[in-house]
Amino acid sequence: MRLSFLGQSYEASTPAIEATEMSETATFLGKPYARKQYNVSQRQQPAAELTYRGVRYTA
Repeated sequence: MRLSFLGQSYEASTPAIEATEMSETATFLGKPYARKQYNVSQRQQPAAELTYRGVRYTA
């Protein structure tokens, strides 16, 4: 997905989310449902060369 912030365009990456059903069930507002365990993988951002008040640094 292509996004823009303060005039700078960038490509948004969505993390991979895995859902595993558990053997537990819960009740909400009188209706039972199966619980799920969610695992979100950490995404790596590429290093960026930035400048703040004339000082360059890598984030």
